[in-house]
Amino acid sequence: MTEQTQQTGPIAAPAVPDLCAVCTLADARAGQRFVVTGVEDEGARVTALRFGMAEGACVHCTARIPAGPIVLRSGRQEIAVGRQLAKSITVRLLPEAG
Repeated sequence: MTEQTQQTGPIAAPAVPDLCAVCTLADARAGQRFVVTGVEDEGARVTALRFGMAEGACVHCTARIPAGPIVLRSGRQEIAVGRQLAKSITVRLLPEAG
């Protein structure tokens, strides 16, 4: 005869991995908001600074053009960032408001 046992107490939710631990802007999807955490190389850093995307800046992805640039809103401007530059900019995904 087999005995069936029941767990008592709260059941822990499965751990959800941080889906954006090492994201770059090249991974961005329309509607997502990010904080810039770093820029890989000096040339890319200078270009990112010109676009207002220094470390700590908040950016919002408004569109992702297939085989093309990532369209971002940074401050009061909207810019299209090429994939190569986007791969050099590391970001952290912000939780959705609401």
